[in-house]
Amino acid sequence: MKLQSNSRNVTWTALLIAFCAVIPILLMNGGNLFLIGDHMTQQIPFMKECRRMFLSGEPFWSHNTFLGANFIGTYSFYVYGSPFFWPLLLLPESLMGIGVSLMFIAKHAVAALTAYWFLKRHIKTPHFAMIGAWMYAFSSFTMDSSYYYHFLDVIAFFPLILYFTDEVLENRKKPLLSLVVLLNAVTNYYFLVASSVFFLIYLVFRIKFSDGRYTVRDGVRCVVFYAVGGFASMIVLLPSFLCLLETDKATGSIGGSSLWMMLLGCIEGISTLDGIVLPSEGILGSGNGFILSWFNFSSSKAFLPMFGALFFFTALRKKEKTWDYKLLKFLLIVTLIPVLNGAFSMYTMIIYTRWWYAFVLVMIVAAMHVLEELESVPQAEAMAVHKRSAKTLTIVAAVTFFVPLLLKILCTYVLKDWIYSWMDPSIVEYAETTKFTTPFMWEDLRYFAVLVVLILLSYGPLWHSLKHRWIYDAKTIVPVVAVICILSYGIYLSNESRVFSVNKLATYDGADVAATEDISYHSRTQCDRVYNGEAFDNYALVINEPGINTFHSFKSHATTEFARLVGYRIDDAPWTPAFYTTEAIQTVLSVEHLLDEDGNRTDAPYYTPFGYEYTQYILDEGYDYTTDEAENNRRVEWMTAACFVDAETAEALGDLLTPFDTDAPFDWTEATEEARKTAAVAFEMTGHGFTAVSEGDHERLLYFSVPHDNGWTAFVNGSPTEIYTVNGGLMAIRVPAGEADIAFTFEPPGLLLGAIVSAMALFGLLAYTVVCALRKRSESVKENNRKKDEQIARPFFLYIQYEQGLFLLFTVCDQGMCSTAFPVPKANDRIATVHHCTISFWAGSFSVQLPLGKMTLDAKAVFVRISLSKTICTATAS
Repeated sequence: MKLQSNSRNVTWTALLIAFCAVIPILLMNGGNLFLIGDHMTQQIPFMKECRRMFLSGEPFWSHNTFLGANFIGTYSFYVYGSPFFWPLLLLPESLMGIGVSLMFIAKHAVAALTAYWFLKRHIKTPHFAMIGAWMYAFSSFTMDSSYYYHFLDVIAFFPLILYFTDEVLENRKKPLLSLVVLLNAVTNYYFLVASSVFFLIYLVFRIKFSDGRYTVRDGVRCVVFYAVGGFASMIVLLPSFLCLLETDKATGSIGGSSLWMMLLGCIEGISTLDGIVLPSEGILGSGNGFILSWFNFSSSKAFLPMFGALFFFTALRKKEKTWDYKLLKFLLIVTLIPVLNGAFSMYTMIIYTRWWYAFVLVMIVAAMHVLEELESVPQAEAMAVHKRSAKTLTIVAAVTFFVPLLLKILCTYVLKDWIYSWMDPSIVEYAETTKFTTPFMWEDLRYFAVLVVLILLSYGPLWHSLKHRWIYDAKTIVPVVAVICILSYGIYLSNESRVFSVNKLATYDGADVAATEDISYHSRTQCDRVYNGEAFDNYALVINEPGINTFHSFKSHATTEFARLVGYRIDDAPWTPAFYTTEAIQTVLSVEHLLDEDGNRTDAPYYTPFGYEYTQYILDEGYDYTTDEAENNRRVEWMTAACFVDAETAEALGDLLTPFDTDAPFDWTEATEEARKTAAVAFEMTGHGFTAVSEGDHERLLYFSVPHDNGWTAFVNGSPTEIYTVNGGLMAIRVPAGEADIAFTFEPPGLLLGAIVSAMALFGLLAYTVVCALRKRSESVKENNRKKDEQIARPFFLYIQYEQGLFLLFTVCDQGMCSTAFPVPKANDRIATVHHCTISFWAGSFSVQLPLGKMTLDAKAVFVRISLSKTICTATAS
């Protein structure tokens, strides 16, 4: 029995494909999906934190995220906006790993379904639309995105934007475009930028190459409804945008180091073409051993299972002015030019091709159109076309694979010392972080073997099917494509860098259940757990204890300013290796517990509660970032007794603080003892801020090691008080003599305004929908009334009488009364035909068939009156 092409079957088969691909991992890990890299060190910890924050009812400030972070603005990029996250709230934490596995499988099924809805609009053959949907859901772009997990959410929902854009162009279902934009925006606002840029490009090509079917006016209508969806999502977009503006990640420019990245982006062009013509053998590894560490995380893979790039090159040679062929060529040009490619990420990273989920979809449409066109072409002619494309593909594949391989051999084994002699030291340091100058290892051979298998797995069946021409029988190749998707994805996931590593499972099995899910904290824990031999900086999120390290892409200016002083790494890398070793950090950051790499817990000897008093200050002038541990240790130790402030703050606090002599002998352990005496006697951190109680016989400055981000308000004994920025970016306040009740509350900037704008946009959209429905109903009523008026405009009367074996028909018309007599007819004989009216007789009853229905009359009736809209025709006998 052939598999029918419909939405239900596409969804269920995609579920089966995804399940079969991950079943080895699930079996090895008790139903948990444990993947390498960001999936384990970011995605799972972040989902745990988001789950407990929302269940608490106060999801505003996350104390577990390094020194604290704006939860709404920070985690909207990662987790909580996605519909795939919310079902996890229903599960206990112990089953969350299984829930993540189920959502992983569901994401692929939704991606296939939404892609199918879009593709079946543009592809004539339903089964081609089905296999195209699978290719989208299981392309190499999707495979690499599994490393990030939340990228899959974007892949799942993006086709809806294009589908409903087409609907609006057809002047149908317009409000739904706004709703799917809202869905995509709250799912991941970062990718909305790329989706929006592509939406505009897609709109231009759809209108320009529509043979006059669509106009600029249609395009403007699409843009308006798209914008309404953007305004409707402001409850997430606005606080996220304002939070993003507080980070170094967003305030960088295309200058400086980015220009260097643009130069390297030209090299990335080779990797880009490689990602189109060859499958991905792993985001962390390469079959040719040539990896530039930035580029292998830029999502530069767009390989289609089974089809590969064969039809891609055929489509590039097409001269037809259709939107898909033209758009495909344009997108390739955009990809290869870094300054154009950077537009999809607002130039925050010009080498990323993380918008390629859209490119993959266009590749599939073009490939299917090529197949449909060649289906009617003679076999010899079709094979000639395929051979030309295969030749081009082979040349490009050879260049993109062997050129980097030869460069690696040359630089690693022949010219390494000479190259280092003239290269800038910063470039040398960067090169050493890549595999460009690293000798080959056995791991490279493993990746090479996987690459060969994946190439044969796709291109082998493809060429065989072309040669025997059964590729045009879509129903026949459906199971073939399904099997290739299963094997390709399964091999990729199983190969990717120690998926089944015993060391990984022993270090962090992802199923750690926190002692409590309460988000009330009193101190911090220094976690030194390791993951695959490296620091697991997000382990505090896993065990639900505020820590002093993080692996997170978002760090506010306040956080990075503190990091500058004490020696945390402050570039745009997400992790925070610390270039200090002093135990004085336990005092400065209120660290109460120590957790070593084996999970052993001890008490921190120099723990000092939050809210201790400062009486001295150090002017924060000339203290640049450094990796010098001795210098950083010195600064941290000073902070036990004196706070770093700028000149303006020093003047404002001159009545409370005196200058600290940095040249005088200093014992920080004694300073710690004094700090403990002045610390808050009660302290509690919650999802809305923190509270403290302080006692003292004089006015004082109390220090709290929490980042001074926008959105904080402080109260002392119920009255608002000014917050001062100390130690780079942390907070301190004045407190009067005596006992003081202190409360710090955090409100995410833009949340209230964003909610108002969203409500207004949704109300406007609802009002528009209601008005359109009422208008449509009114027009329908008017049309029905018009038809009725036409029917009664010229009334005529029809009289039917039955007596003595005769059937008498009388009509009243403009000329007067007319009559016609017929013998009693046989059953089902037609005896009279009137304009839009038929009179029949059977079994003792008359039947009058009218346009608006059927009237059955008893044979003994002697009078019937029927109103007709037009002149009655002459009655005729059968």
